[in-house]
Amino acid sequence: MKFKHLLSIFLSIVLFVILPVKSNNVTYTDGTNGTPIVYKSLIYQDNTMVLHIVRIISRSNEICFETNLSFRVIYPNGTIIPVDISMDKLEMQSLNFCFVNLFDNRLSPIALYAIESNFILVTYVNAEDINNIYTYNEWGMLIDLSGNIHSKALLGPSFIYPDTNQWAPGSSIVVPNVNKDQGFLFLSLSNNYTYVQQWIINDGIFSNITRRSISLPYSTINTIIATVDGGYINVFINDTSSITRIPDGFSPQGGVYAIYYEYGTNVERDVIVLYETTIPFSSFNSTAIDCGISYSGVGQTCVLTVLPNPTTLNPNPNPLFIKIKFLSTGSVINIMPIIYNLIPGYNNTQNNNIMIFEIRPLYYGGFYFNFIRKMANGTSFIWGYVLDDNGNFTHWNLSNPTVINLTTVNPVLPNNTLVIVKPTVDQTWGLITTDLYKVYGRDNHYGNILISNTIPTIGQNFIANEIHSLIITYTIPVVLSNGTITIFQYNGLSSDIIRQVTNALYHTKYVKLIDDYTVNVTIIDSIFNSPINTTYYVIIGNGFVKSQKYNEPLYGLTSNVWHFTATPKVEKQSNIYRFLDSVYGKVKLTHDGTNLFDNLIELEKNFFFINLTQELANAIAISQDRISTNYRFVIDTESSLKQYLLSIKIEIPQNPSDRGSELIANDLDVMIKNMDITILASGSSSKYLESTYGYATIPKFYNNTTLMFQIILTCGFIGILTIFYFISIYYDIKNEVKNESNVKNDEINGWYEKRKKCITKIFSLMKNHLEIYSYGFNILSFVLDILFAKIEAGSVKIIFIASVFFVTFPYAIKLGYAIYIILEELINTKENWIDTIFQKLCPKWLYSKITLIKNQNEDLDDQNNDSDDQNNDSDDQNNDSDNQNNDSEIQNNDSEIQNNGLEEQKDDSEDQKDEKEISKNITMIKWLESSKNHKIILTILILLAGADIEALEIFNFQFYGYKFNGM
Repeated sequence: MKFKHLLSIFLSIVLFVILPVKSNNVTYTDGTNGTPIVYKSLIYQDNTMVLHIVRIISRSNEICFETNLSFRVIYPNGTIIPVDISMDKLEMQSLNFCFVNLFDNRLSPIALYAIESNFILVTYVNAEDINNIYTYNEWGMLIDLSGNIHSKALLGPSFIYPDTNQWAPGSSIVVPNVNKDQGFLFLSLSNNYTYVQQWIINDGIFSNITRRSISLPYSTINTIIATVDGGYINVFINDTSSITRIPDGFSPQGGVYAIYYEYGTNVERDVIVLYETTIPFSSFNSTAIDCGISYSGVGQTCVLTVLPNPTTLNPNPNPLFIKIKFLSTGSVINIMPIIYNLIPGYNNTQNNNIMIFEIRPLYYGGFYFNFIRKMANGTSFIWGYVLDDNGNFTHWNLSNPTVINLTTVNPVLPNNTLVIVKPTVDQTWGLITTDLYKVYGRDNHYGNILISNTIPTIGQNFIANEIHSLIITYTIPVVLSNGTITIFQYNGLSSDIIRQVTNALYHTKYVKLIDDYTVNVTIIDSIFNSPINTTYYVIIGNGFVKSQKYNEPLYGLTSNVWHFTATPKVEKQSNIYRFLDSVYGKVKLTHDGTNLFDNLIELEKNFFFINLTQELANAIAISQDRISTNYRFVIDTESSLKQYLLSIKIEIPQNPSDRGSELIANDLDVMIKNMDITILASGSSSKYLESTYGYATIPKFYNNTTLMFQIILTCGFIGILTIFYFISIYYDIKNEVKNESNVKNDEINGWYEKRKKCITKIFSLMKNHLEIYSYGFNILSFVLDILFAKIEAGSVKIIFIASVFFVTFPYAIKLGYAIYIILEELINTKENWIDTIFQKLCPKWLYSKITLIKNQNEDLDDQNNDSDDQNNDSDDQNNDSDNQNNDSEIQNNDSEIQNNGLEEQKDDSEDQKDEKEISKNITMIKWLESSKNHKIILTILILLAGADIEALEIFNFQFYGYKFNGM
């Protein structure tokens, strides 16, 4: 038996793979216990189909089925996956697995609906007291196609008929939104009110967005459909006219009415009239209505089916069909009756059988029309046709009639393939598939006959930098609307990556109409940036464009239909460079983002940085470890508002296939500057980025022209100081050597001592000239401090005040001290003013010590002079007494005295020279009076003293043979 089951699955896969053809038969053996019945089918936009399987178990007077949830997932490639979930895992009560007989109908508490792209919504009942039907509540459960339960939600009370107090499970209606990411509408009844709720699903979790109750005329015949603009329309039949009139044969006695539910709001709209008749519907045998989106045109279409009561003159009346075409606004644009006697093969002679009529709009134009006859012996037959917009019928590829299973399941896939479920035999159920006739005779493979062609075409391969826009050509005149067009990057098993989202109405910079039929969508440069061959696909949202004639939103394109492959463009960056060079840069927060960032604690700020780097990596489709941060931020001083600059680094590539850092930086800059059409606009952190700023890279020093200019300017400044330094040294050394070269030949014995003294003085002069660098760097340091406080310190909030303080306060103190020194010197004119300045600049203890040493040396010199005088007097006496006796010695002494006299003359000459140098030190008043330029020099020196008080020592500085105080 197991082999038989596997063989059945294999055959099913083979048969589905060769679809579509005229018709195919598929059989599937389902388990070994009980008879499987295909109870319902679910259809998804990618042509995936889910069949709900039940196995009947009789319980006394009840009809129940196995206490598990069984469904079979049939994928477009033909794979069939069985999924069975036990009641215990579902946490459902047993009452959900039994039918309830009500008005000759079998109602099931469990219902399944196709939601989004891979979810099943299961509605069921949970009773607080199983014996009290007024405690029954409807719940929703979200299950994926693998059978995993994601979440549950309470939807509302289960409906109880107020007149009969009978429980009516399954009375609620679930309608998925035409946009799969906008959830579904849940409508339930309660006494005289209708409860309308809208739900969305975020990451597998239910979330209610609207809830309201409205009062509608009671009607057992109604249907709800989703509209192209994202809303819903509730269409119902009623015998009460919208305006009360006295029956006169002309006033309407019944009609088809509708109420519109706008997506995401609780705004209550007025009931609109779609069709009215002077004959009340209660006079007919049966009435039904089927509605759907007009995929081949505009708006919605409803088909009203009315079967008159038999009469003596007409015991077997034929049904009446009326097609009503209307817009989302409620405006009816066409009403057309369909002549029943033109239906091929139809007859109504067996009035003891049940007849079911159904009309559904097709994606490729026209309608799928069928009627089902349920025979008294339990066998059901189906007739099927394709009906065009003019009421003409075309046979399907199957025989009329064809046997169908007990529950008459016959869905139509989006690719126009009809699937009919055959009756179950033992444990085997089967499917018949056939392609329905395409009314407009064309299949452009887009699944939307309103689109004639696109650029790039489906399946096209191109070089990434060759395509700069998407071009869509329609078959009818269009205008731009509020819908979006989205480019996805296929990501294998993971979620596909959104690369660009463009709204036709709001992003007019990127979306243009070339003519009445053609739309051009600009693609930003960073979209096709994958380093390997990558598949992309485009989803055109419903309502991206509108019909020019009716101003009605048009149906779009679903996922994985318009797909193409981009080959990466050639990267000119060298491999060595790309593996050695990371990129440092910064992004800017908006003013609102900065205020938000300020209110975050330190941990939250770090999380903001981490989340931002992840969102940036996702936006440009690279691994998250390629973008990092050091969590640093500064204030943008060039902005009129307070805005932060955040540090963002692009790491070096780890693999040869990774994109280079510079290329990623360019992509990131483009993405931020165009963030309105990227997922950055919806990120929790990235939405606060300033789009006009982009991603500003911080250049390497060799690429930074400003920095290189500053380095060159600094080197030039140092070079000028060095030139002045050597010029002054050269001049002073030249003068010293010249003076020392005047030594007479008879003084050759003292040459070594004189040369040593000269060299010592030269080194003293060199040390003096080093002050050129000191003065220059002091000035440069002060200027840089001011520039830092003005330009850079303002960008770091915590150091700005401190920077201003440490620049201005010391300057004020030193400037005041310099002014004090100068004023004191101007008052004291008798003393040497250079010594006074030296006294003010030196520490008090140092100046006192120097003064003490100087006074001690002067006293010692006086004592030596007195002792020399006494010795000289004694020598004179001795000399007088010995003059007569020592003539020869006197002569020798005279010779020595003459030599000593020469040396004393030289010493006197040097003393006179020193006295001459000292005489240059004049009082400050005289120095200021000697020239107007001296006043300017003094003013400049006082200002510079604010930067460094030692600037006043320049009066002792000698440059190029001149002293400032001697000019």
